[in-house]
Amino acid sequence: MWIILGFLFSFQLHALESFERLNGVKILRVLDKNIIMVNRGLEDGILLNDHAKLSQEGEGYSARAICIKARGDNSYWKLYRIPYSETISLDLTYSIVGMADKEIPGRVASLRDEVLEINDPAENKKNPESKTDPFSVKRDLPEKLTERDLIETVGPDKRKLFMEKALNQDQMRRDLQDYQVSVFASPFTRQSINEGESYRYGARAGNVASKYRLMGQFEQQQTKLKDPLTKEEVSTRSTSGQAQFVIHRLNNDVSSLSLINYNSNRFSRLATPKSHWQAGPIGFTWHMFENRTWEYFDLSYIPLYDIRTTDVLDASGSQSEDKTSGLRHGFRLAVKTRINERVAFENLLWVRPYQDLASWRIEGDNLNLSNDLKLIFNLTGNLFFDYNFVYQYDTLWKKLSDLPSTNTINSLNLRYDFDI
Repeated sequence: MWIILGFLFSFQLHALESFERLNGVKILRVLDKNIIMVNRGLEDGILLNDHAKLSQEGEGYSARAICIKARGDNSYWKLYRIPYSETISLDLTYSIVGMADKEIPGRVASLRDEVLEINDPAENKKNPESKTDPFSVKRDLPEKLTERDLIETVGPDKRKLFMEKALNQDQMRRDLQDYQVSVFASPFTRQSINEGESYRYGARAGNVASKYRLMGQFEQQQTKLKDPLTKEEVSTRSTSGQAQFVIHRLNNDVSSLSLINYNSNRFSRLATPKSHWQAGPIGFTWHMFENRTWEYFDLSYIPLYDIRTTDVLDASGSQSEDKTSGLRHGFRLAVKTRINERVAFENLLWVRPYQDLASWRIEGDNLNLSNDLKLIFNLTGNLFFDYNFVYQYDTLWKKLSDLPSTNTINSLNLRYDFDI
C-alpha cells in the first residue's frame, strides 16, 4: 500500500488552483471556434486543461474556458460559455480565476480529451516551426561559471531577492482585495457527550489569491443536553473562531502558516473550556502531493502558545477556575480529493501534544486531538450539502470536569458560497 502511495506522490503538477487569481490578463488574439490567446502561460502556473473563469473589472463575469495549449509566456483557451460576447475584446484587461474540474459541464468535458487544431496565422507566420516544436528555446546559459558567479548566486543579493519575493507588498495589496464567503447552518447536530442535540451556524471568509491568503471563521452552536448531575435538560452554547494567514509557495513544496484559534464550550454547569486560546506566529506546511484529483495532501507543523481557563467542580460541589498556559506542538494533516464531479472528500486531523513551560516535559496523553471528516455534495451552483463526522479526544475533560475524554459529533450542514 505504501509503495503504491509513494508512486502516486512522486507525480506532482503545479497547475492553476481552484480560486487562484491571475490579474492583468490581456487577450492577444481572437481566433476561430471561440479560441483566444492570452499573455499568461507556463511561467504563471497555467497548464494544459486548466479550467478557469474570465472576469473584467468594469463588465464583471465574461466567460468560462478550458486551456487547450500552454507555452512559456502565453496560452490558448477554448471559450465554452460566453454570456456577454461584447465583453471579449483586445482592448480590455481581465482576471483569470481557477475553477474546479467538477464545474465543467458534462457536454464540454470531452474537450479535455481532444487535440484541438489551433489556426493562428499570425503565430505561424512569425514562427513557421512552432507547430513541430512549440517549446523550442534558445540557449542562453554561460559557457563557463566562475567562482564569483557562484558567490553572487547564493550571497546576500539572493537572500534579499527571496525576502522581496516572499513579502511583496504590491502583490499582498492586490491579493487582499477579493474574498469568497461561505455561510452555513446545521439543522441537526448530535454529539456523544450528554446526548446533546445542537443547532450549528456560522460563516467563513477567505481571499481569492495565489500568494497571500487570509482566512477567518466564526461558529456558534446551541445545544440541548441532559445535565449529568440533575438529569434535567438544559440549553448551552459553544463558540469557536479562527484566523489564519498563509504565504503560499515560499518554494515549490513549502508554505508559511500563522494562526489564532479560540473556543469555549459549556457542558451543563461547567465550562470546559471557559476560554481556550492558541496562537501560532509562524509555522510551515509541506505540500506532499497534489494533482487534478487530489486538491491537496499537506502536512503542517506550528508551535502554539496555549492559554486555557476551565471551570472545576470539587467533591463538595463548589466551583472554581483552573488556568493553565504552556506550549503545544501543532501537527496538522489536511487532505482533500474529489470522488466525482459533484462529490468531494475532506479530512483535517490536528494532534497538539502539550509541553509545560516550567519543566519542559511533554505530556503524551494531553494531545488535544481532533479529526474532522467531511463529505461534500454540490447540489447546484454555489449551494452545498455536507456531512461532518468529528472525533475529539481531550483528557482534561475527564481530569477537570469528570466528563468522558472522547466526544463524537455528527452533523448535516447546508452551505452557500458567494464572492464579495
